[in-house]
Amino acid sequence: MKLILSNIPRATITLFILKFIFFIGFFIFSSGSIAAGTNTIKEFDGHAYEVIKTAMTWEDSREYAIQKSGTLVKINSFQENVFVKLLMSEITSTAQDGGGARYFWLGGSDKDFEGDWKWIDETKIDTSIITARSLWGQGPGFENGSSEPDNFMGNQDCLAMGLETWPKGADNSISLGSSGQWNDISCSNKLGFVIEYDISASFKDGLLEVKHLTAGDKKYWASFQITECNSICLKLVAAKETKLPTTGMANYFSENFLKIKKLEYADKIYELDLNLIDSENLIFEATKASLTSSIQTFPSDSWISVTPEDAGMDSAELQKAIDYAFENVIIDGKSMPQNTQGLVVIRHGAIVAERYAQDSDKESIATSWSTAKSFTSALIGIAVDRGYISSIETSAAEFIPEWKNDETKNITIKNLLMMSSGLKEKGSNDGAIMYSGEEREDGSIDYSKPVNNTLYSIQERVADASRAHWLGATYNWNYQNTDPQILGEIIERTTGKTLYDFAETELFSKIGMKASWWKDAFNNYMAWCCIDATTRAFARFGLLYAREGKWGGETVVPAEWAVESTEPNIVTAPSLPTGYSYLWWPHRSGEWFIALGSRSNNIYVHPGLDLVVVRNSTLELVGNTKERSTSYHLTEFPAQWDHEDFFQPIIDSAKP
Repeated sequence: MKLILSNIPRATITLFILKFIFFIGFFIFSSGSIAAGTNTIKEFDGHAYEVIKTAMTWEDSREYAIQKSGTLVKINSFQENVFVKLLMSEITSTAQDGGGARYFWLGGSDKDFEGDWKWIDETKIDTSIITARSLWGQGPGFENGSSEPDNFMGNQDCLAMGLETWPKGADNSISLGSSGQWNDISCSNKLGFVIEYDISASFKDGLLEVKHLTAGDKKYWASFQITECNSICLKLVAAKETKLPTTGMANYFSENFLKIKKLEYADKIYELDLNLIDSENLIFEATKASLTSSIQTFPSDSWISVTPEDAGMDSAELQKAIDYAFENVIIDGKSMPQNTQGLVVIRHGAIVAERYAQDSDKESIATSWSTAKSFTSALIGIAVDRGYISSIETSAAEFIPEWKNDETKNITIKNLLMMSSGLKEKGSNDGAIMYSGEEREDGSIDYSKPVNNTLYSIQERVADASRAHWLGATYNWNYQNTDPQILGEIIERTTGKTLYDFAETELFSKIGMKASWWKDAFNNYMAWCCIDATTRAFARFGLLYAREGKWGGETVVPAEWAVESTEPNIVTAPSLPTGYSYLWWPHRSGEWFIALGSRSNNIYVHPGLDLVVVRNSTLELVGNTKERSTSYHLTEFPAQWDHEDFFQPIIDSAKP
């Protein structure tokens, strides 16, 4: 049914309150309380979380949570796991059978049957459904194929999350688990814990269930039945008073206005406004329904926009990053522009901040430059998943016969993904000649002699003894444009489609991304460079990776690939905070990563915070302002750009 907005006379609120109180009097429910050290109430995606610092055994903490009308926390997503870890960061309770590290309780155990791990609601604990990342710690037998849970000493039946590496004091290279990972420990340990309360609303079979409704100084669990009217109306049919904690997200009734903050319906999350139109029969009319942010939210043809606060972010911290991107900086006494064309910040699938330079807007084209390499990485992962490529450990010579008869047969697809082929580009300008022209003896570029990107990458390179693993080199990484270009050629030879057609079929169309991909003068798609799209379109790709390759209910990029390809694998330089993986630049913390392009055309992705940020540089298009008509854009560099100076304030703004 279509929502119809109407101006309805205000009902008599006093009469409503009297009837409401009388009605719920038959449904009163109250819970007891136990004095315990509490920290604060925080909210995340339709749930509220209460930190309990007083250490208890697992059973005692479970019972205490029940008495407070909540439950020990159940982890349903990687984002929730990170949220809870950050929320509990100050907990000091330790477990000696957990390596002496700090822990807190989760609502899972295998007390009933060894090895049969279940949440308190009796659902099976299946980490593969939650995330492709490793939630369980490695455990003492990890190298022998055994990980947590290991039931050490035969009495470890309860689930806890570590807040530091274990054993305590171990570094990540020798640890048996790290902060945010799970461990089975003895239920007799006394630990802090977190109580989870479901404060969302849901609609099914004509019944609206509101699990946490604040009216005045009281809180209720209320049920509304859909009823006939000129638009959409709901009648209060049941209610009971609860003792749930006060939260900012809670649905509320004030005067004749009812606000439902998060309503789950048809795999989407809505914010719903209702007005009381019949105080005698307690009937409300829906006046507004709008999509809102959630870890379940994906954009359709357009994005929804919410305030930073509605997405759990701090506007002041966020503004620091926006200012960094758009305000001039002083270098050697001169005011220099950052040359940012577009900036968009996505949290929980919604736009929370967006800004463009003068004469630019959300429809303005930006060029990815080397950010395109990360798209090529995604396409390789898809090709492996579809069976076009058997494994990334396969020799590239299987698809590039030109390499079969010499040492280049030792190059694998994985080597190409990690820019570790051992081949080097000729000339002092390296990849610059790929799109500009041949290099003269003096190092200048002859623009009249364009380069065939594919043939150059396959045939015109030589072995670099200092980087070729088959020549005994121990350090193989060498950033270049030719390795990803060959990956694009492998995609075309194995799928029978052009790089763009494969991308359009298997990637772009799946996520609603409109884009064009550059070709060289010889009609080769440039797998190493240059996709043209809007800032918002690039954000779709970032969100795909924030959600481990899923878009709505469909897997576009295999989750295992989305995780593996963005994990820190190579230290490029001791001074850099970012390393390298499969054509991505992961931060050394492993918590976030970048699709990085020249001129700081970047996509920043923090999966744990469900956070995506796209920054693009100003450019001058030759021809139509909406489409590229030549092979070259005049794109401006920022005066200076530091990934942590820009992105860290955004990370800080999204922490609980």
